[in-house]
Amino acid sequence: MSDTPVNPTRWLPLSRWTLMTVIGPQAQKFLQGQVTCDVNALEPGVSRLGAHCTPKGRMVFSFRALARDPEHFMLRLPTSMVKPAQATLGKYIVFSKAELAAAGEQWTLRGIVGPDARTLLTRHLMEPATEPGDWVEQDGQLLITLGENRFECWLTPERAETLDGRLADYHEEKGDHRWVLEDIRAGLGEVGPETSEVFTPQALNFPSVGAVSFKKGCYTGQEVVARLHYKGKLKRRMRRLGTDWSPEQPLPAAGQPLTDAEERKVGELVMAARNGDDQIECLAVLDDKAMESARIPGSDSPARLLSLPYNVE
Repeated sequence: MSDTPVNPTRWLPLSRWTLMTVIGPQAQKFLQGQVTCDVNALEPGVSRLGAHCTPKGRMVFSFRALARDPEHFMLRLPTSMVKPAQATLGKYIVFSKAELAAAGEQWTLRGIVGPDARTLLTRHLMEPATEPGDWVEQDGQLLITLGENRFECWLTPERAETLDGRLADYHEEKGDHRWVLEDIRAGLGEVGPETSEVFTPQALNFPSVGAVSFKKGCYTGQEVVARLHYKGKLKRRMRRLGTDWSPEQPLPAAGQPLTDAEERKVGELVMAARNGDDQIECLAVLDDKAMESARIPGSDSPARLLSLPYNVE
């Protein structure tokens, strides 16, 4: 199975994700005590992946965060997780001089991927940052570099409409699906309603992608997450898999169990996307001993183990 996308550069509408804000004099202190990444290290132009956990170290939701200034933080997360995020963070923010708010109506998300992505963005929006995870801002628009040929745009609705017109030749209708496939290939798992409070950050390889700081101090769930890191021996990790898949067959859902040939449960699905007409790729948390025998729900044959672009810690 090829890892190279068959499509050229594509401009993608992203409706599966949205933005939240945490704003106020104590926004930084509040988030630092609640999430896995080091919020104090979110200098101008730097973004980080992260998660908010239960006291038992299970991820409630995951996100990408950046700070426009020390009192204004933005979190990009699945739209389906906005209410759970507001509910879980809302229990703690009442003690801080900060406010949590959904910001989906003020922002429109777009993605662009492909060999001409940087050139098109420089021409029509702004020159992107060089390093993955870094971002730039111009005229109130934010542009995050995710890879050499992959970028995420946080735009005002008016600017998004203008760019949609200028980049109409590159438009791909099923933008969310393509973006999930790109996340799978990048090994970036996320938490949705079906998997909230199921996985630890280590299970989704969050330490390997810079989404967990083990030096920042206390945060909700930190004791369990740190103990797994320093004393635990992980037997289940997120892997990238592929298998043949009928075009008429619905995608397997997040949270579904993976089994071996004897129908024993060996893991859970994190996310899946089609790769062509008759194949899918997915991320799944698997028992280490089942990497060669795991079956994706709905498939009769063992899945193929595919590479990740980083080493699993």
